[in-house]
Amino acid sequence: MGCLKGIFRLIIVILVIYAFFFFNGPQAIKERFDSYTNPPREVLIKEEKDFGNLAYVSEEYTFRRSVTIGKYRKITATNKPTGQKISLIDLGDTTTINQADFYSTKIDLKLYQLMDTVKNSPIGLRDIEITQRGTILAKGKIVPYVHFKANIKGIPFVKVTGTIAAYNTKNADDGIVAKISKAVKQSKEDTSTKVVLSSRLSGNYSADATLDLIKSISFIGIN
Repeated sequence: MGCLKGIFRLIIVILVIYAFFFFNGPQAIKERFDSYTNPPREVLIKEEKDFGNLAYVSEEYTFRRSVTIGKYRKITATNKPTGQKISLIDLGDTTTINQADFYSTKIDLKLYQLMDTVKNSPIGLRDIEITQRGTILAKGKIVPYVHFKANIKGIPFVKVTGTIAAYNTKNADDGIVAKISKAVKQSKEDTSTKVVLSSRLSGNYSADATLDLIKSISFIGIN
């Protein structure tokens, strides 16, 4: 009897797999994935308004949404003239790092904690050194940032340079954050830190590409 049950279950599994491919299941999954990660620009701007109003960002930047694991989410902006990628990351809290930390002596430690929390790249960084602190005026908000340089773990004599900035915004009740939180039945903080992070091998990094993106984000009417 047990043997018959096993055979019956195997037949069911085979039928389910056959139906999945027969009704073009892989293509349907790909289309859903693409519609989330690479929606029309105006759709992404509307759904990701928690990051600020991205409608004023130049067409020189393209956006792509990432599928992430954990409480944070990420948009990758690519500066077409330089090919530089700039990550906009919602950390989902204000404790990992926030804009106030950039004005304190805790920023060095906070940067290490941030790198451990957010795996923005397959490579790890060590010996992170802040080379410059500053603020930049976006549309309706002053955003603090630091430029840094660091060594790559496991690869001697290779350095990267980059920029990290942060700002806090309130998450909209009808935005993509609320939709995801409801879908997985998680609570979401009303306000969370958004981080702007970009780095490249020393000599190839453009700080202007990162700062110009920040300057073009509008926070007018956004808490």
